[in-house]
Amino acid sequence: MYNMHLQKVKKFMEENLNQRRIRTAFLCSMGVIAFFLGFIPVILGYAAKSLYQLPMWLQLLILTFPLQIAYLCAVIIPAKKIQPEVPLREQLDLALPRNRLKTFRLVTGGVVILYPCLSVVTLFNRKLLALLHIKAATQELVTLIGSADLPSVLVILSAAVLLAPPGEELVFRHAIYQQFVRISRPAGAACVSALLFALSHFNALTFPALFLLALFLQFVYVRTKSLTCAIYAHILYNAISVILLLLLRFGVL
Repeated sequence: MYNMHLQKVKKFMEENLNQRRIRTAFLCSMGVIAFFLGFIPVILGYAAKSLYQLPMWLQLLILTFPLQIAYLCAVIIPAKKIQPEVPLREQLDLALPRNRLKTFRLVTGGVVILYPCLSVVTLFNRKLLALLHIKAATQELVTLIGSADLPSVLVILSAAVLLAPPGEELVFRHAIYQQFVRISRPAGAACVSALLFALSHFNALTFPALFLLALFLQFVYVRTKSLTCAIYAHILYNAISVILLLLLRFGVL
């Protein structure tokens, strides 16, 4: 009886620590979003003249790497501080699924099917925005890859394929979703997370596609119970985008 009581107390304490970790990661994530996507652009606006004098690759480095590193820190640091005895792999659902080969095949197939579908969604959205007389800016990645030199392309590849997927999945699919799923249904929490993800890219043209992509990534995470699978799907999606843009630039497509 006494041992059973101790186990219940221990479980209760672990649940409280986990909730505290999720809440802290959520608050840190929202702070990062507000700071880097709200405050920093204002500062950079004042320093635009100085920024544009730098080499393109260095401009891109300044504009992309700090945000993605901050995303990683916003989730990883609370986990390390609040539950240091629990491995990060367990806290952040980074363990691979049991049937790895089958799962990764299905995720790969899902991304390959999803990519052209979202391209069609963006095409229709462009026409809709034109009908509404709303100016739709081309996604910055498209413009940059079309004119970037080799060092800049390497920075874009590093940010889009290696750094952004882990950071964004930890913040949007894990921290934000886990916070809202405690107070709402999974579908509602997924929609809130997807909305914030799409809004954070500040692009009306790609907004619907990014929202749907976020829902797909959330589905992958929830279904596989592995954030690593969602990160892989995100990496694959971004890699396809970058590769296609490079092929277009060099006239292969």
